[in-house]
Amino acid sequence: MLDSALRTRRTAAPEPDTRPALARPRSRWVNPRIVAATARRVLTQLRGDHRTVAMLVVVPSVLLALIHEMLDDKRAFDRTGLQLLGIFPFTLMFLITSVAMLRERTSGTLERLLTTPMSKLDLLLGYGIAFAGAAAVQATATSFTAYVLLDLYTPGSPVMVILVAITGAVLGMAIGLLVSAFATSEFQAVQFMPAIVMPQILLGGLFQPREQMADWLEHISDGLPLTFVIEALEEVGKTSLLTSELVGYTCGVIGSAIVALALGAATLRRRAGEMPKAAVAALRAVPFVLLALSVTLTVAYFVDAGRYVRTDDARIDGDRIAVTATASGRLVGWSAAKGAHLRKDQPIGRIEQTGGFAAPQRVLRAPADGTVAQEKVVDGAYVTAGTELAVAYDLSEIYVTARVDETDIADVKPGGAVDIYVDGYPGLTFVGYVREVQGGTSDVFSSRPIDNISASFEKETQVIPVKISIIGGRDLTLVPGMNVEVRVHR
Repeated sequence: MLDSALRTRRTAAPEPDTRPALARPRSRWVNPRIVAATARRVLTQLRGDHRTVAMLVVVPSVLLALIHEMLDDKRAFDRTGLQLLGIFPFTLMFLITSVAMLRERTSGTLERLLTTPMSKLDLLLGYGIAFAGAAAVQATATSFTAYVLLDLYTPGSPVMVILVAITGAVLGMAIGLLVSAFATSEFQAVQFMPAIVMPQILLGGLFQPREQMADWLEHISDGLPLTFVIEALEEVGKTSLLTSELVGYTCGVIGSAIVALALGAATLRRRAGEMPKAAVAALRAVPFVLLALSVTLTVAYFVDAGRYVRTDDARIDGDRIAVTATASGRLVGWSAAKGAHLRKDQPIGRIEQTGGFAAPQRVLRAPADGTVAQEKVVDGAYVTAGTELAVAYDLSEIYVTARVDETDIADVKPGGAVDIYVDGYPGLTFVGYVREVQGGTSDVFSSRPIDNISASFEKETQVIPVKISIIGGRDLTLVPGMNVEVRVHR
């Protein structure tokens, strides 16, 4: 009898679970039905709020058109407009998510949802899918306005721009989800805008290239999530290829979003009872601390921008010493090899003239003191009168030639102090002063000056060469052509 009972227990089929799907225990994996229901609920709420829809779709296009009218230079609009295509989705999704999630936290909706079989991953994926869809609509509408109506040009595909904008929107959603845990009211949630978003916009390179910022500000911007979005879009604006830099910046955006989602998931827990007073005080203090840091960074940014005129379009330069042939004939005894040190009137070769019974030789001398930087002939070659044989520079009299935008040239005065950063000596700051401001733009003195002969004219910002003397640094190797970044004190 016992054996038959055991056999009956082994062979009996388990009773089916007749409970509703949402009442069953949570699964360790994602429930597609719950994710879809969450995304549908969020999208329904967004669609029902006409003001939010207008802010997502209409406002970015209007702002983009306004900026297009403000900027006369098309290249400036191509650069600024491309960056805004990533900034708008990030900013708006941050704002909408932080306020929406705060409502669900304070109204008790979040706690009720977490008592159901919905897992944190279900909730995060549902929000992510919903806002990614909204971001796709916004990015498509804004990109249509930019490319079709405002004639934005990028070498890369507009599809890639939209994809980067969507990843930026998901990043903004993730950060908004995280900061909603530190706000107790919608007013505090909005306070995070100037505290978190604005510094990233300022340091991301929208108003001033990051390379022209102070070193410590540039280092801070390197780690900001929005910087990855802007840099990825700028890479699309440079080339149509899928470069490693573009992949790296996109991975940086995705990685930042994952970290923010992981931190935000840690705040999605059911609260048992009232929070301790110390915890409430700490949460209320977070926005003010972030706001203070934001104000500090913003003030430092504008103070730094107001004190200096920056440019990285600068190089080590010097007075060019050309060694030319004084007669036609065969070059013999040539000694001005590359790197040779010359003294004024030093014999550096002879030109053996031909054409008669005798072959007179004319001595070739160095025109000035200097070091040969370029050698164009070899011993025994036939040269004609006036041919340039070599180029030398006096390395003891080198200087910096910086090309400053015409919009900033009024703040560059002869004698003004200059901080010089040579790429070949990272971490070392050279000191100099403005020696001379050239009396014309670079195009005027170029070998082929620009001359507009058509009815189509597009104004471009011109650059004016500025000669900067270097104080000290004689014991270091500085040669013409080295890349330099200068900071001229206003």
